Formats: sequence, structure tokens, C-alpha cells
Amino acid sequence: MKPPAACAGDALDVAAPCSAVNYLRWDLSAQQIGELTTELIEETKRVYDRVGSQELQDVSYENTLKALADVEVSYTVQRNILDFPQHVSPSKDIRTASTEADKKLSEFDVEMSMRQDVYQRIVWLQEKVQSDSLRPEASRYLERLISLGRRNGLHLPEETQEKIKSIKKKLSLLCIDFNKNLNEDTTFLPFTREELGGLPEDFLNSLEKTEDEKLKVTLKYPHYFPLLKKCHVPETRRKVEEAFNCRCKRENCAILGELVSLRAQKSRLLGFSTHADYVLEMNMAKTSQVVTRGLLGIYQELLGLTFDLEEGATVWHEDVTLYTVRDTASGKVIGKFYLDLYPREGKYGHAACFGLQPGCLRQDGSRQIAIAAMVANFTKPTPDAPSLLQHDEVETYFHEFGHVMHQLCSQAEFAMFSGTHVERDFVEAPSQMLENWVWEVEPLLRMSQHYRTGSAVPQELLDKLIKSRQANTGLFNLRQIVLAKVDQALHTQTAADPAEEYARLSQEILGVPATPGTNMPATFGHLAGGYDAQYYGYLWSEVYSADMFHTRFKQEGVLSGKVGMDYRSCILRPGGSQDASVMLRLFLGRDPKQDAFLLSKGLQVEDCEPPAC
Repeated sequence: MKPPAACAGDALDVAAPCSAVNYLRWDLSAQQIGELTTELIEETKRVYDRVGSQELQDVSYENTLKALADVEVSYTVQRNILDFPQHVSPSKDIRTASTEADKKLSEFDVEMSMRQDVYQRIVWLQEKVQSDSLRPEASRYLERLISLGRRNGLHLPEETQEKIKSIKKKLSLLCIDFNKNLNEDTTFLPFTREELGGLPEDFLNSLEKTEDEKLKVTLKYPHYFPLLKKCHVPETRRKVEEAFNCRCKRENCAILGELVSLRAQKSRLLGFSTHADYVLEMNMAKTSQVVTRGLLGIYQELLGLTFDLEEGATVWHEDVTLYTVRDTASGKVIGKFYLDLYPREGKYGHAACFGLQPGCLRQDGSRQIAIAAMVANFTKPTPDAPSLLQHDEVETYFHEFGHVMHQLCSQAEFAMFSGTHVERDFVEAPSQMLENWVWEVEPLLRMSQHYRTGSAVPQELLDKLIKSRQANTGLFNLRQIVLAKVDQALHTQTAADPAEEYARLSQEILGVPATPGTNMPATFGHLAGGYDAQYYGYLWSEVYSADMFHTRFKQEGVLSGKVGMDYRSCILRPGGSQDASVMLRLFLGRDPKQDAFLLSKGLQVEDCEPPAC
């Protein structure tokens, strides 16, 4: 299928000089983090004060829209320097200082988002300028600022605005505390080797020991998921599952109750009947090395990129590496990414991509390169063996690195539209699509070999692995539906009990009762991590990811550089500067369909009759 000409354009770079500068730094002390937080707040506030104090007749693109866009670029980078260490720093003092910085900056964000004087100047600018006199992305930026202003209630009476501001500040602090509790959780369970029967030897050898020589199993993902999948001792699995769903039960249960209540209050003040309705307005719905080399090689070939390891780069921990990314055709640097792949105490407990420096235009007109960090918790190498990733860890690697590529390949003009700043129910689609490569023979052969002999994975084993993709797919997707429904239940009702809702839906949809005494929602970081009333987006996005993969890559070649460049141009390059529906139509050459999604779940399209689909 040939994509429209608009999709397959030659120039992937905005016509602006590019400086490959990494403005990030990781050498700050706890005291410096506090001091620089205050300094950043004061400097940024001065810009907002200047914009908000202008006479209306003096308002222009340069002194209003561009001034706000420029300060957003510098503020975003400096803020990430201050609040990212809470997720990765090996020092508890620095993690604590970074968390406090995040709280102060989040409160400041609320203050600036509620500046009615600035909002009035933006509205006046829209009335003053002709929409066709602005570049398309600048026009979209102006419209987005006005939309965000209304969603903050800046068109409502001052008394209502103050209530909304107070609620937003409380919400920010509660979300930070919720996730900090999970990150700092150090619970472990001691087991004998016999009690861990069925787990591979390299996994057992990687575990720390207690004083009485038992093995420590933490509740972090790299221990939890392999144990539940492979340990053949039922009592061990029961103990670990119960402990996992009791993490931070007391403190996070209280926080979650407050979050749900405050979100409902804010939505009502803004004229929405539920928090879910408020959220959906802005979405599409409207209402390690053996593996790292292979993965990086595939992404380079597919997207026309070259990755170079920066030797001796300044990083926050010795395990972290930094790569420079160039466009292979032009040789231009387009970004950098950090890889922080192994667990340590106090580190972010899951896998995620953090955008640290947005790729966008700076005040002087030059292009700032994008920088992102992929943070994961894969099995750490031992003196006897490298980091031997399980297949599901490889899938996670591809998924999160897909977000990294989205951050680095976007060529937006404004920071607000850089990288993954797209509709929340589309943001997972580009990274989900790239998970498909770990289920294809050629990429699997590139990424896997026996770590001692170097021999390839036998074809018979590959065939079994690929066939296993649909094993338990019904159970997994039903669980995703349970979580999405729990999320919606909490944000469409005013007094829902999280533990009761989860237990009810788990029994009703999965037919599996929740373990008595547990409170899974108190451990569900997405509820306080930006996915509130939007967890459905994982399955929603999967419809698009399956369609993109099967329509273009599966038909034209899973390692086709041509399709890869179309994908980079149509889906990654715009960032959020276009509606996701427009990007999809350009790449697919038609409107999206759900057929490929249903087939990926083992269903034939005719198996699903309308309107149930």
C-alpha cells in the first residue's frame, strides 16, 4: 500500500539550526536541588508576570505566545533536572530533596495554570490575530492554551477558580506521595530454594540472602512476575501475591479515597458530571546487552537512525549509559537517550520512559534536541552470567524503547507538542506496535542466542514461543478490562470503595475472587500517575497499533526501511502537533479498523457481531 504523498515527505527535520547540547545535569546536592527549585520558580514567574501585566492593545505573538513557549522549554528541562532524581538516584537524601522539589514545582504549576491575567491575554491574542496568519502548529498551540484555560475554570467566577486551584494543589501532592510510597517500598519475603522450586538457576543466584541463608524475594516486578509465572509451589505464589497486593495498603488506600473525591469535586465545579467525562474531552474517545544490541540494531535499521554510545558521560549511577542518536541519511544529531535498566533500592519500581529535554525550538530559533531516559528493572548481571532477559522482559524493553523513539523522532515546534505529548488514549499505540517485533522470527534470531555457546535459538523453540502469544490471552485481556472498569468506576461515582469495586469486578468479569485482606487499587500506580479515568487507553491504543503493524509492516516487510521511514514521518515526527486520527489516516491510507486487533486476540472478525464490538 502506498501512503499519501504528504506522509512520505523527504525532509524529516524542521528547517532550523540544531545544536546537540545536553542541558541536563546529575551532580546536584540535596541542598542545591532546594536552592535551584526556588530560583526556577522565581525566574519563571517573572515571565508570566510580564505577559499578564501587558496592556491588551500591546499583546502580540512575540510578547505573549512566543514568550510562553520559550519559558516552557527552559522550565521543562530545569524541572526535570530537579524532579527526575526522585525516581533513580541511589541517594535517599537526593531522592527526598527531589520529591520535595516536585511538590513545590507542582504547586507552582497549579498557580501558573490558574493565571487569569495570562489567560485573558491569550484569548485577546486569538481575537486579534487572523488564524491563517499563524503557522498551523502555532495556531494549534494557541487553541490548546485557551482550551486548557477553560479546563482550569478561568472563564468561571473568581470564587470557583480559587476552589479549583486549591483542589489541584492537593491532587498534585497526593499523587506524588502515592507513587513515592510504592517506589520506596522495601518489603521482601524470605524463602528456601525448595520453596522457590521451578524458578531458573540464574534467577535464584541473583537473589540476596538473609542472615539465615534464605533467599530474599522483593515485591518489585523482576521478582514478582517470574515467580508467579514459574514457581510450582502454590503456597509460595499465594504468599507473594497476597503481599504484592497489600503494598502500601494503609497509606495509599487513604490517599486514593481522597484523590477520587477531589477529582469528582473539581469536575463538578467545571461543569462535568464525572471525572471520567472531564478527562475524555481531551482524548480520542472524546466522550540489556544479549538483547540491547539486537533491539538497538532493529530500531536503527527500521527508522533510519544511528546510535553511538557516549563513553565517560556524566550519569546518575554507574549502571547508566548514554547514547547519541543521529539521522543516518544526514548525519545530524536528533537526540540522546539514557538507559537505566537494573533495580536498586529506592528506584522507580516499574519500566517507563521519562522525557527529560523536549525536542522543540528554543528562544533563539535553534532546534533543541530531545533527550529521554528509559528506566527499567531487568535482572542484573552476575559474575557468572550476563543479564538474561525473559521474553516478557524483552517485550517490555521494546515497548518502553518505542516511547523513547517517539520522544526523539518528533520534530514539533512547541514543547507542548513534543514527543509523546499526544492524546492519552493514543500515546501507547506507537510503543505497542513495536512489541510485535519480539514475536517475529527474524528479529528474535537477532536478539537471542545461548549466552555461553553463542548458538541460535532452535527453530522448534521459536515456533513454540510464537504460538504461545495467544496463550491465556483471554485471561490477560479480561484482567485489563477489570482494571479499566475499576478506574472508570472510581471516577464515575462519588463514593466508590476501591477494594470493593476491584473485588466485585474481578469476580464478575474474571470469575476469580480477590485475595481476602488485599487492596489491589492501593498498589495501582496508574491511578495516581496520569492515567486516571484513562486506563482503558491501553486496549484502545492496541486497536491502532495492531492495525498499523498488520496493514503496513506485516504486508510490506517487518524490517522494511521504507515503511519504517513512513512510520517515523507520519506517526513519530508530528508529536502532538496533529490529531492522532489525522496521523493514522496518513500512515494507513484509510480510517483505522479493528480487524487486526481481533485477529491478534485469536478471534475471527465474523466471530464478533455488531454492536458487541
